[in-house]
Amino acid sequence: MQIMVQGQGQIQVHPALPDGAVKLSRSRLIAPMMTRKSQHQDQALRDSPIKDVAQKNWRMQSVCVRRLWGSARVSRLLKVTNINRSVRQLQHKKVMEDNKPWALTSERGEGFVEDLTNIRKHFQILCYKDFLQNPQLHGPKIQAMLVWGKTPPTDPSTLRSLPSLKVVANGGVGIDHLDVPYINSLGVKVTNTPGVVSDATADMAMGLLLASARKIVQGHQISVDPNTTNHKPQSLMGVEVTGSTMGIIGMGHIGCRIAQRGKGFDMKILYHNRNRRSVEEEQAVGATFCEKMDDLLKESDFVVLAVNLSPETTGLISTRELNLMKPTATLVNISRGRVVDQDALVKALKSETILAAALDVTYPEPLPRDHPLLGLPNVLITPHVGTDTLSTSRKMVQRMVMEDDKPWALVSGVVEHGVYEDLTPIIKQHFQILCYKDFLQNPQLHGPKIQAVLVWNNIPPTDPSTLRSLPSLKVVANGGVGIDHLDVPYINSLGVKVTNTPGVVSDATADMAMGLLLASARKIVQGHQISVDPNTTNHKPQSLMGVEVTGSTMGIIGMGHIGCRIAQRGKGFDMKILYHNRNRRSVEEEQAVGATYCEKMDDLLKESDFVVLAVNLSPETTGLISTRELNLMKPTATLVNISRGRVVDQDALVKALQSETILAAALDVTYPEPLPRDHPLLGLLNVLITPHVGTDTLSTSRKIVQRMVENAVAVLKGQSIPNEVKPK
Repeated sequence: MQIMVQGQGQIQVHPALPDGAVKLSRSRLIAPMMTRKSQHQDQALRDSPIKDVAQKNWRMQSVCVRRLWGSARVSRLLKVTNINRSVRQLQHKKVMEDNKPWALTSERGEGFVEDLTNIRKHFQILCYKDFLQNPQLHGPKIQAMLVWGKTPPTDPSTLRSLPSLKVVANGGVGIDHLDVPYINSLGVKVTNTPGVVSDATADMAMGLLLASARKIVQGHQISVDPNTTNHKPQSLMGVEVTGSTMGIIGMGHIGCRIAQRGKGFDMKILYHNRNRRSVEEEQAVGATFCEKMDDLLKESDFVVLAVNLSPETTGLISTRELNLMKPTATLVNISRGRVVDQDALVKALKSETILAAALDVTYPEPLPRDHPLLGLPNVLITPHVGTDTLSTSRKMVQRMVMEDDKPWALVSGVVEHGVYEDLTPIIKQHFQILCYKDFLQNPQLHGPKIQAVLVWNNIPPTDPSTLRSLPSLKVVANGGVGIDHLDVPYINSLGVKVTNTPGVVSDATADMAMGLLLASARKIVQGHQISVDPNTTNHKPQSLMGVEVTGSTMGIIGMGHIGCRIAQRGKGFDMKILYHNRNRRSVEEEQAVGATYCEKMDDLLKESDFVVLAVNLSPETTGLISTRELNLMKPTATLVNISRGRVVDQDALVKALQSETILAAALDVTYPEPLPRDHPLLGLLNVLITPHVGTDTLSTSRKIVQRMVENAVAVLKGQSIPNEVKPK
């Protein structure tokens, strides 16, 4: 059948469709032709491929279709199609909902904020009061508990009724209400939300401090009292905050944010913490560390408590500590009520031992209505609302439900003695990062989730005590080649792999070796010191006469990756290259860098103008260069060490340098590091020392981090490990 319709081209019967179905010449299905009275054709309508009709309604409204069927038939077709589509969408949504895990939560309004969108994206929600109606029915399906305001409770009875539970996600930092060891013993993870609450809590701390100092609550009460006649009573005389001294006890995330805000008031910031913050962190907020808390208490106008509750911090502030504070001082507590001995606080406030207290936390919460704290005029109390802002609440919920699937890695830190901040994105592609100092704040909470330790500059430590606190640990990934600081057999005995990063450090370390060699030979450090000394008059003193490097003989002890790279650089100076190694390199490798093998190390020592140490530290290489070896060297020779400090007997080296047995030494490594400030090596003019920075270039650091991560990921995924270290 062919029907010509003006403006639409040719319409023809489509052989693949039910009888009577028609198709435009563009191969667009319009609809099946059916009679008004035929149930069979009506069924064909519902069964035919009409998706394009529903998606392209405007085609259905075309003159062509209306001429064929009429407007009523078109409307009916659209209605049937839309109903079917809606049913399919609802069915799909129901299936997707049913696939989400169940989360047990506190009550809306009383617990979580009303907006539960973030939770519902990932979970089906069951409120605790509904759970209590039928624990036997609901318990087996619960996989997550989202704890907000300490509810739902995590007592043993509740936990035992949740056999499928995988995680207890706490809203907030403090987890003193959670028995973490017991929860972990059930195979259940515990998480909290550090970081996201810091700003809101710090704001609250400063708000309490200012409200107490300037008597804002009393001022408001007087202002709104209908009986008030004098709006500026003498009783509202406050305390100056700007320029005062604030002492912060507990310098974690929140403590640092409080210090930052105090700096904005030109306050002098003191702090006491279990671990001192880095110099950069102190300088950023202008904070001074007090090793003894007593010193902080004596000097501060405002003492702010920002510690976690633990056995060590329970009752931290009691009669003795309150007596150390100034009589004009205010105590601000935004941590936990039990950090303060409240009976002692009542006495101190009544006796005016201290001026005032501002508390967002008490014990219990709320206080009994007859508690003596409630009747004191010099106390300001809020009902534990430090984190209660809409923005922070949303962030907390998001962190609780979006706990990353990436495994956790324990790292030394970021910036000082740790990974450069610019390199952390490399780690974060595969891991969630926990810094060692934060781990120390609560090992019981953090330990079970750590699967990888990324060791940088020998930190985090891998002593038995630390390793035993990491029951889920799978890999210790070392940044660098040397693993003398790692007890590989012991670590392996725990079922933990050890990896390192050979190859990637070779060029930077070889550059450093040549840099030390050249700086020592040409007395570059002394030259700089003379050039910048304001008392210098002669810029070319005889004392700067150096040693010729080009054409000299360099002996390399340890011809691994790094040794070969050093030889390659020496070749560029037309140096004669000798080397001694446990295993001789191939002829091709020797020819590539023009190196000659010395089977006996003694021969190399006797002939070389520069002896470069590039060996790994082992029992065999400890003390490798001592009095005997130094006596074999030329009196015009220089010793360069870029391996490990203990490869050289430093006492013997001091004597050799003092007696001019050898000319000089250039060391990137010592033992210990750094040397004691009175060590004799530091006073010798013929020694050049750098602080173990052989691999410290941004490019190499990036490669090290990348390789550490690759090794760790391979272990966790059960893949072939690029650089596994095994006991010898």
